[in-house]
Amino acid sequence: MRNKGLYAVCALLMVILGTSDALRGIFTPLFTSVYGFSMSQVGVIVSASYLGNLICLLFGGMLLDRIGRKRAMAMFIIALALSEVLLLFGSRYAMLVLGFFLSLGISTLLNTTINLISDSFSATKSLMLLNALFFLQGIGTSGSQLILSRYASSVPVWNGVLIGMAVLLVPLAIAVMRMKDTESGGAAEEASAAGSDRPESGMIALIAFTLGLYLIAEHGITNYIIMYGTEHLGISAASAGFALSLYSAGIMIGRLVLGQAVDRIGAERMLFVSLVVATVVSVLSFASAILPLLFIVGLAVSIVYPTTVSLVRKHAPHALGARATTIAVSAASILDVVFNAVFGKAIDSVGYGRAMPVLCVALGVSAVLMVFIIPRGRRPR
Repeated sequence: MRNKGLYAVCALLMVILGTSDALRGIFTPLFTSVYGFSMSQVGVIVSASYLGNLICLLFGGMLLDRIGRKRAMAMFIIALALSEVLLLFGSRYAMLVLGFFLSLGISTLLNTTINLISDSFSATKSLMLLNALFFLQGIGTSGSQLILSRYASSVPVWNGVLIGMAVLLVPLAIAVMRMKDTESGGAAEEASAAGSDRPESGMIALIAFTLGLYLIAEHGITNYIIMYGTEHLGISAASAGFALSLYSAGIMIGRLVLGQAVDRIGAERMLFVSLVVATVVSVLSFASAILPLLFIVGLAVSIVYPTTVSLVRKHAPHALGARATTIAVSAASILDVVFNAVFGKAIDSVGYGRAMPVLCVALGVSAVLMVFIIPRGRRPR
Protein backbone atom coordinates (compact mmCIF):
# COMPACT_ATOMS: atom_id res chain seq x y z
CA MET A 1 0.00 0.00 0.00
CA ARG A 2 1.29 3.46 -0.96
CA ASN A 3 0.60 6.87 0.60
CA LYS A 4 -0.47 5.46 3.97
CA GLY A 5 -0.57 8.94 5.51
CA LEU A 6 -2.95 10.21 2.81
CA TYR A 7 -5.14 7.13 3.21
CA ALA A 8 -5.35 7.70 6.97
CA VAL A 9 -6.40 11.31 6.36
CA CYS A 10 -9.05 10.15 3.87
CA ALA A 11 -10.31 7.55 6.36
CA LEU A 12 -10.88 10.14 9.08
CA LEU A 13 -12.31 12.57 6.54
CA MET A 14 -14.86 10.00 5.34
CA VAL A 15 -16.11 9.45 8.91
CA ILE A 16 -16.55 13.23 9.24
CA LEU A 17 -18.32 13.41 5.86
CA GLY A 18 -20.72 10.66 6.94
CA THR A 19 -21.50 12.57 10.13
CA SER A 20 -21.93 15.87 8.30
CA ASP A 21 -24.27 14.36 5.72
CA ALA A 22 -26.50 12.92 8.46
CA LEU A 23 -26.97 16.19 10.37
CA ARG A 24 -29.80 17.48 8.17
CA GLY A 25 -31.98 14.48 8.99
CA ILE A 26 -30.95 14.08 12.63
CA PHE A 27 -31.60 17.66 13.69
CA THR A 28 -34.84 18.31 11.79
CA PRO A 29 -36.71 18.42 15.16
CA LEU A 30 -34.35 21.24 16.22
CA PHE A 31 -35.16 23.23 13.09
CA THR A 32 -38.93 22.84 13.53
CA SER A 33 -39.56 22.77 17.29
CA VAL A 34 -36.80 25.12 18.48
CA TYR A 35 -35.98 27.38 15.54
CA GLY A 36 -39.63 27.39 14.45
CA PHE A 37 -39.20 26.56 10.77
CA SER A 38 -41.97 24.77 8.86
CA MET A 39 -41.61 21.44 7.05
CA SER A 40 -41.98 23.37 3.80
CA GLN A 41 -38.89 25.33 4.77
CA VAL A 42 -37.10 22.08 5.62
CA GLY A 43 -38.04 20.90 2.11
CA VAL A 44 -36.31 23.96 0.68
CA ILE A 45 -33.18 22.97 2.62
CA VAL A 46 -33.27 19.51 1.02
CA SER A 47 -33.65 21.05 -2.45
CA ALA A 48 -30.82 23.50 -1.73
CA SER A 49 -28.51 20.63 -0.75
CA TYR A 50 -29.25 18.85 -4.05
CA LEU A 51 -28.52 22.08 -5.91
CA GLY A 52 -25.30 22.43 -3.90
CA ASN A 53 -24.24 18.97 -5.07
CA LEU A 54 -24.62 19.92 -8.71
CA ILE A 55 -22.96 23.33 -8.54
CA CYS A 56 -20.05 22.20 -6.34
CA LEU A 57 -19.37 19.21 -8.58
CA LEU A 58 -19.38 21.25 -11.80
CA PHE A 59 -17.12 24.04 -10.54
CA GLY A 60 -15.02 21.73 -8.35
CA GLY A 61 -14.13 19.49 -11.28
CA MET A 62 -12.63 22.41 -13.18
CA LEU A 63 -10.71 23.48 -10.09
CA LEU A 64 -9.30 19.98 -9.57
CA ASP A 65 -7.93 19.90 -13.12
CA ARG A 66 -6.55 23.45 -13.01
CA ILE A 67 -4.75 23.69 -9.66
CA GLY A 68 -4.06 20.03 -8.93
CA ARG A 69 -5.83 17.54 -6.70
CA LYS A 70 -3.73 18.08 -3.57
CA ARG A 71 -4.28 21.84 -3.39
CA ALA A 72 -7.92 21.52 -4.43
CA MET A 73 -8.61 18.83 -1.82
CA ALA A 74 -7.10 20.97 0.95
CA MET A 75 -9.17 23.94 -0.25
CA PHE A 76 -12.36 21.84 -0.24
CA ILE A 77 -11.69 20.65 3.32
CA ILE A 78 -11.28 24.23 4.55
CA ALA A 79 -14.46 25.22 2.67
CA LEU A 80 -16.32 22.38 4.40
CA ALA A 81 -15.07 23.60 7.79
CA LEU A 82 -16.34 27.10 6.99
CA SER A 83 -19.73 25.71 5.93
CA GLU A 84 -20.03 23.95 9.32
CA VAL A 85 -19.30 27.30 10.99
CA LEU A 86 -22.09 28.90 8.93
CA LEU A 87 -24.51 26.31 10.30
CA LEU A 88 -23.78 27.60 13.83
CA PHE A 89 -25.95 30.56 12.84
CA GLY A 90 -28.75 28.23 11.73
CA SER A 91 -31.39 29.98 13.81
CA ARG A 92 -31.40 32.40 10.87
CA TYR A 93 -33.09 30.51 8.05
CA ALA A 94 -30.96 31.95 5.24
CA MET A 95 -27.77 30.83 7.01
CA LEU A 96 -29.19 27.32 7.48
CA VAL A 97 -30.03 27.04 3.78
CA LEU A 98 -26.63 28.39 2.72
CA GLY A 99 -24.81 26.18 5.22
CA PHE A 100 -26.45 22.97 3.97
CA PHE A 101 -26.10 24.10 0.35
CA LEU A 102 -22.34 24.29 0.87
CA SER A 103 -21.79 21.42 3.33
CA LEU A 104 -23.69 18.78 1.34
CA GLY A 105 -22.27 20.02 -1.97
CA ILE A 106 -18.68 20.12 -0.76
CA SER A 107 -19.12 16.73 0.94
CA THR A 108 -20.11 15.16 -2.40
CA LEU A 109 -17.19 16.94 -4.07
CA LEU A 110 -14.75 15.56 -1.49
CA ASN A 111 -16.22 12.07 -2.00
CA THR A 112 -15.49 12.41 -5.71
CA THR A 113 -11.99 13.81 -5.07
CA ILE A 114 -11.12 10.82 -2.87
CA ASN A 115 -12.40 8.56 -5.64
CA LEU A 116 -10.11 10.34 -8.10
CA ILE A 117 -6.98 9.92 -5.97
CA SER A 118 -7.70 6.29 -5.05
CA ASP A 119 -5.25 5.06 -7.71
CA SER A 120 -2.44 6.46 -5.58
CA PHE A 121 -3.23 4.11 -2.67
CA SER A 122 -2.26 0.85 -4.37
CA ALA A 123 -1.32 -0.49 -7.78
CA THR A 124 -3.47 -3.62 -7.41
CA LYS A 125 -6.01 -2.99 -4.63
CA SER A 126 -7.16 0.58 -5.18
CA LEU A 127 -10.86 -0.31 -5.57
CA MET A 128 -10.82 -2.47 -2.43
CA LEU A 129 -9.30 0.39 -0.45
CA LEU A 130 -11.76 2.86 -1.99
CA ASN A 131 -14.78 0.76 -1.00
CA ALA A 132 -13.34 0.44 2.53
CA LEU A 133 -13.32 4.24 2.74
CA PHE A 134 -17.00 4.36 1.77
CA PHE A 135 -17.63 1.77 4.49
CA LEU A 136 -16.10 4.21 6.98
CA GLN A 137 -18.40 6.94 5.68
CA GLY A 138 -21.32 4.62 6.44
CA ILE A 139 -19.95 4.18 9.97
CA GLY A 140 -19.95 7.97 10.36
CA THR A 141 -23.53 8.23 9.11
CA SER A 142 -25.06 5.35 11.10
CA GLY A 143 -22.97 6.07 14.20
CA SER A 144 -24.02 9.71 14.31
CA GLN A 145 -27.67 8.74 13.76
CA LEU A 146 -27.47 6.25 16.61
CA ILE A 147 -25.72 8.58 19.07
CA LEU A 148 -27.08 12.01 18.18
CA SER A 149 -30.74 11.19 17.47
CA ARG A 150 -31.52 11.31 21.21
CA TYR A 151 -30.31 14.93 21.24
CA ALA A 152 -32.19 15.94 18.08
CA SER A 153 -33.65 19.09 19.67
CA SER A 154 -30.55 20.20 21.60
CA VAL A 155 -28.92 23.47 20.56
CA PRO A 156 -25.74 22.82 22.63
CA VAL A 157 -25.22 19.39 21.01
CA TRP A 158 -25.86 20.84 17.54
CA ASN A 159 -23.30 23.60 18.15
CA GLY A 160 -20.82 21.19 19.74
CA VAL A 161 -20.91 18.77 16.81
CA LEU A 162 -20.44 21.57 14.27
CA ILE A 163 -17.51 23.11 16.19
CA GLY A 164 -15.94 19.68 16.69
CA MET A 165 -16.05 18.87 12.97
CA ALA A 166 -14.73 22.30 11.96
CA VAL A 167 -11.80 21.97 14.38
CA LEU A 168 -10.95 18.47 13.13
CA LEU A 169 -11.08 19.49 9.48
CA VAL A 170 -8.41 22.21 9.73
CA PRO A 171 -5.48 19.89 10.63
CA LEU A 172 -6.63 17.46 7.94
CA ALA A 173 -6.33 20.23 5.34
CA ILE A 174 -2.86 21.12 6.64
CA ALA A 175 -1.82 17.45 6.53
CA VAL A 176 -2.94 17.16 2.90
CA MET A 177 -0.94 20.24 1.90
CA ARG A 178 2.22 18.87 3.55
CA MET A 179 2.04 15.55 1.73
CA LYS A 180 3.73 14.95 -1.58
CA ASP A 181 1.61 15.57 -4.65
CA THR A 182 -1.00 12.84 -5.16
CA GLU A 183 -0.44 13.11 -8.91
CA SER A 184 3.32 12.62 -8.86
CA GLY A 185 5.22 9.43 -9.49
CA GLY A 186 3.90 6.10 -10.63
CA ALA A 187 0.29 6.69 -9.74
CA ALA A 188 -0.04 9.53 -12.22
CA GLU A 189 1.73 7.59 -14.92
CA GLU A 190 -0.51 4.56 -14.39
CA ALA A 191 -3.64 6.72 -14.38
CA SER A 192 -2.50 8.49 -17.53
CA ALA A 193 -1.75 5.21 -19.26
CA ALA A 194 -5.13 3.79 -18.24
CA GLY A 195 -7.01 6.84 -19.49
CA SER A 196 -7.80 7.72 -23.10
CA ASP A 197 -6.03 10.31 -25.27
CA ARG A 198 -9.39 11.98 -25.84
CA PRO A 199 -12.54 11.90 -23.72
CA GLU A 200 -14.79 9.06 -24.85
CA SER A 201 -17.96 11.11 -24.57
CA GLY A 202 -20.31 8.30 -25.53
CA MET A 203 -18.90 5.90 -22.96
CA ILE A 204 -18.84 8.57 -20.22
CA ALA A 205 -22.49 9.40 -20.97
CA LEU A 206 -23.36 5.69 -20.78
CA ILE A 207 -21.63 5.38 -17.40
CA ALA A 208 -23.44 8.50 -16.14
CA PHE A 209 -26.82 7.13 -17.28
CA THR A 210 -26.10 3.75 -15.67
CA LEU A 211 -25.08 5.49 -12.44
CA GLY A 212 -28.23 7.64 -12.53
CA LEU A 213 -30.46 4.56 -12.84
CA TYR A 214 -28.67 2.96 -9.92
CA LEU A 215 -29.13 6.11 -7.78
CA ILE A 216 -32.84 6.10 -8.63
CA ALA A 217 -33.14 2.56 -7.26
CA GLU A 218 -30.94 3.10 -4.19
CA HIS A 219 -32.57 6.35 -3.11
CA GLY A 220 -36.03 5.08 -4.04
CA ILE A 221 -35.70 2.15 -1.65
CA THR A 222 -34.24 4.38 1.07
CA ASN A 223 -36.88 7.11 0.75
CA TYR A 224 -40.05 5.09 0.14
CA ILE A 225 -39.69 1.61 1.63
CA ILE A 226 -41.18 2.52 5.01
CA MET A 227 -44.25 4.10 3.40
CA TYR A 228 -44.49 1.13 1.01
CA GLY A 229 -44.45 -1.27 3.96
CA THR A 230 -46.98 0.60 6.06
CA GLU A 231 -49.34 1.90 3.35
CA HIS A 232 -49.26 -0.94 0.82
CA LEU A 233 -48.26 -4.06 2.77
CA GLY A 234 -49.97 -3.04 6.00
CA ILE A 235 -47.01 -3.89 8.23
CA SER A 236 -45.88 -1.81 11.19
CA ALA A 237 -43.48 1.09 10.83
CA ALA A 238 -41.06 -0.80 13.08
CA SER A 239 -41.05 -3.81 10.72
CA ALA A 240 -40.55 -1.61 7.66
CA GLY A 241 -37.83 0.33 9.48
CA PHE A 242 -36.11 -2.93 10.36
CA ALA A 243 -36.07 -3.90 6.66
CA LEU A 244 -34.57 -0.51 5.81
CA SER A 245 -31.89 -0.94 8.47
CA LEU A 246 -31.06 -4.37 7.01
CA TYR A 247 -30.72 -2.78 3.57
CA SER A 248 -28.34 -0.11 4.95
CA ALA A 249 -26.39 -2.75 6.88
CA GLY A 250 -26.02 -4.77 3.68
CA ILE A 251 -24.50 -1.78 1.91
CA MET A 252 -22.01 -1.18 4.74
CA ILE A 253 -20.97 -4.82 5.08
CA GLY A 254 -20.75 -5.31 1.32
CA ARG A 255 -18.34 -2.42 0.89
CA LEU A 256 -16.00 -4.05 3.36
CA VAL A 257 -16.41 -7.65 2.14
CA LEU A 258 -17.20 -7.48 -1.59
CA GLY A 259 -14.79 -4.61 -2.08
CA GLN A 260 -11.96 -7.10 -1.71
CA ALA A 261 -13.06 -8.95 -4.86
CA VAL A 262 -13.45 -5.98 -7.20
CA ASP A 263 -9.80 -5.69 -8.21
CA ARG A 264 -9.46 -9.44 -8.75
CA ILE A 265 -12.62 -9.94 -10.81
CA GLY A 266 -12.52 -6.60 -12.60
CA ALA A 267 -14.62 -3.53 -11.90
CA GLU A 268 -17.01 -3.77 -14.84
CA ARG A 269 -17.68 -7.51 -14.50
CA MET A 270 -18.17 -7.19 -10.74
CA LEU A 271 -20.64 -4.36 -11.29
CA PHE A 272 -22.60 -6.41 -13.81
CA VAL A 273 -22.89 -9.39 -11.46
CA SER A 274 -23.83 -7.12 -8.53
CA LEU A 275 -26.58 -5.36 -10.49
CA VAL A 276 -28.01 -8.64 -11.81
CA VAL A 277 -28.17 -10.14 -8.30
CA ALA A 278 -29.72 -6.94 -6.93
CA THR A 279 -32.35 -6.93 -9.69
CA VAL A 280 -33.37 -10.55 -9.15
CA VAL A 281 -33.54 -10.30 -5.37
CA SER A 282 -35.40 -6.96 -5.40
CA VAL A 283 -38.04 -8.48 -7.70
CA LEU A 284 -38.37 -11.42 -5.29
CA SER A 285 -38.62 -9.07 -2.33
CA PHE A 286 -41.42 -6.96 -3.81
CA ALA A 287 -43.25 -9.92 -5.37
CA SER A 288 -43.23 -11.96 -2.15
CA ALA A 289 -43.60 -8.97 0.21
CA ILE A 290 -40.56 -10.26 2.15
CA LEU A 291 -38.79 -6.96 2.78
CA PRO A 292 -35.86 -8.39 4.83
CA LEU A 293 -34.55 -9.72 1.48
CA LEU A 294 -33.45 -6.13 0.92
CA PHE A 295 -30.38 -7.01 3.02
CA ILE A 296 -29.13 -9.06 0.04
CA VAL A 297 -29.99 -6.20 -2.32
CA GLY A 298 -27.94 -3.80 -0.18
CA LEU A 299 -25.09 -6.31 -0.06
CA ALA A 300 -25.12 -6.67 -3.85
CA VAL A 301 -25.24 -2.94 -4.68
CA SER A 302 -22.77 -1.90 -1.98
CA ILE A 303 -19.86 -1.41 -4.36
CA VAL A 304 -21.85 0.09 -7.25
CA TYR A 305 -21.59 3.82 -6.53
CA PRO A 306 -17.86 4.21 -5.74
CA THR A 307 -16.80 1.66 -8.35
CA THR A 308 -18.97 3.10 -11.16
CA VAL A 309 -17.68 6.60 -10.47
CA SER A 310 -14.12 5.27 -10.71
CA LEU A 311 -14.81 3.98 -14.26
CA VAL A 312 -15.15 7.47 -15.72
CA ARG A 313 -11.45 8.30 -15.54
CA LYS A 314 -10.65 5.21 -17.62
CA HIS A 315 -12.34 6.93 -20.54
CA ALA A 316 -10.81 10.41 -20.23
CA PRO A 317 -7.26 11.79 -20.40
CA HIS A 318 -5.66 12.28 -16.99
CA ALA A 319 -5.68 16.07 -17.39
CA LEU A 320 -9.49 16.05 -17.76
CA GLY A 321 -10.24 13.13 -15.44
CA ALA A 322 -11.63 15.23 -12.59
CA ARG A 323 -13.84 17.33 -14.84
CA ALA A 324 -15.20 14.29 -16.66
CA THR A 325 -15.93 12.52 -13.37
CA THR A 326 -17.72 15.44 -11.73
CA ILE A 327 -19.81 16.08 -14.86
CA ALA A 328 -20.82 12.41 -14.99
CA VAL A 329 -21.82 12.39 -11.31
CA SER A 330 -23.72 15.67 -11.80
CA ALA A 331 -25.63 14.24 -14.76
CA ALA A 332 -26.51 11.12 -12.76
CA SER A 333 -27.69 13.29 -9.86
CA ILE A 334 -29.90 15.37 -12.16
CA LEU A 335 -31.54 12.19 -13.45
CA ASP A 336 -32.11 11.08 -9.86
CA VAL A 337 -33.64 14.43 -8.81
CA VAL A 338 -35.94 14.62 -11.85
CA PHE A 339 -37.11 11.04 -11.30
CA ASN A 340 -37.92 11.65 -7.63
CA ALA A 341 -39.95 14.72 -8.55
CA VAL A 342 -42.06 12.56 -10.91
CA PHE A 343 -42.08 9.38 -8.79
CA GLY A 344 -44.02 10.97 -5.93
CA LYS A 345 -46.81 11.93 -8.34
CA ALA A 346 -46.74 8.42 -9.83
CA ILE A 347 -47.31 6.93 -6.37
CA ASP A 348 -50.30 9.22 -5.85
CA SER A 349 -51.73 8.20 -9.23
CA VAL A 350 -51.18 4.42 -9.38
CA GLY A 351 -50.25 3.50 -5.81
CA TYR A 352 -47.18 1.94 -4.25
CA GLY A 353 -47.94 -1.53 -5.63
CA ARG A 354 -47.44 -0.44 -9.23
CA ALA A 355 -44.89 2.33 -8.69
CA MET A 356 -42.28 0.54 -6.55
CA PRO A 357 -41.45 -2.17 -9.16
CA VAL A 358 -40.11 0.66 -11.32
CA LEU A 359 -37.10 0.63 -8.98
CA CYS A 360 -36.45 -3.00 -9.96
CA VAL A 361 -36.67 -1.97 -13.62
CA ALA A 362 -34.08 0.77 -13.01
CA LEU A 363 -31.70 -1.81 -11.53
CA GLY A 364 -32.34 -4.21 -14.41
CA VAL A 365 -31.71 -1.60 -17.10
CA SER A 366 -28.51 -0.51 -15.37
CA ALA A 367 -27.35 -4.16 -15.41
CA VAL A 368 -28.05 -4.40 -19.15
CA LEU A 369 -26.20 -1.16 -19.85
CA MET A 370 -23.22 -2.40 -17.84
CA VAL A 371 -22.76 -5.14 -20.47
CA PHE A 372 -21.81 -2.45 -22.98
CA ILE A 373 -19.36 -0.85 -20.53
CA ILE A 374 -17.44 -4.11 -19.96
CA PRO A 375 -14.37 -4.15 -22.26
CA ARG A 376 -14.81 -6.33 -25.33
CA GLY A 377 -13.53 -9.84 -24.83
CA ARG A 378 -14.70 -9.87 -21.21
CA ARG A 379 -18.40 -9.48 -21.86
CA PRO A 380 -20.72 -12.29 -20.75
CA ARG A 381 -22.03 -14.45 -23.58
